[in-house]
Amino acid sequence: MRVGFIGLGLMGTPIALNILRAGFTLTVWNRTKAKADPVVSAGAIWAASIGELSRQSDVILTMVTDAAASEVVISGADGILAHAAPGTILIDMGSIAPEVSRMIAAHAKDRGVAMLDAPVTGNPKVAEAAKLGIMVGGEADVLARVRPLLEKLSAVIVHAGPSGAGSTLKLVNNLILGVAIQAVAEALVLARKAGIDADCVRQITSVGGARTGAMETRGPRMIAHDFSPHFSADNMHKDLSTALKLADAVGAAAPVAAAALEILRAARAQGKGEMDSAVVYMIIEQLSGLGPKIAAPAAE
Repeated sequence: MRVGFIGLGLMGTPIALNILRAGFTLTVWNRTKAKADPVVSAGAIWAASIGELSRQSDVILTMVTDAAASEVVISGADGILAHAAPGTILIDMGSIAPEVSRMIAAHAKDRGVAMLDAPVTGNPKVAEAAKLGIMVGGEADVLARVRPLLEKLSAVIVHAGPSGAGSTLKLVNNLILGVAIQAVAEALVLARKAGIDADCVRQITSVGGARTGAMETRGPRMIAHDFSPHFSADNMHKDLSTALKLADAVGAAAPVAAAALEILRAARAQGKGEMDSAVVYMIIEQLSGLGPKIAAPAAE
């Protein structure tokens, strides 16, 4: 199985390195060539273009920033589908809207290419450890053919249903995560305002019903004011916005997610969109009188 990989960012690079470690022949392409250096140094083949990569690969994985990027890389005039041979399997691991996944899958089918939408859950360290959760939409027999590859990257693979179902499950997953991060931020600020050391909250929630991955991964970074990006506020805003559009389309209420989205919107308005989504903590600090003070207007 010759594997191609496009999109060597924070998540794509460790995934690509694990493909190499598993013994697959790997060809890579990235818009910024320098970002491919660690993977090429580890043994991957650099492709000069998407077309070159597509012609040399039996299975192609993409992990790019958003739906617009997926459409360009896959369906663009010089994208994957313009060059891939019939029988190629395409695995889009980006987080995009379900309707976009279904549209791209239909286009791929017209070209004789099978597509799976397969977004992931986990951070770069989880990706490095090959413990990702992978949510898959598409045909079961196509998944069966690439399962040996995906198993080298993951702890859990969930086949959610037909095309678009993987992208839908990703939105559901990230709705939970976005709300949980917001709850952690509010709890830590409340503790501080009430005179409780924020680290006490982290310690006590390591056991019992309030235990959450959001506290375990984001809590210490909030306390330390470390908002270096693992999953940015921009990306969380994108996913919650799309989740709420889905909720509207299917008639599901999501009031808490809507509130979390407003705080993310405020973070982005302050220029914090590229920081980690845990930066909502700073917004809650400000709203609670712990952040930078806003000067009162001068008396006339």
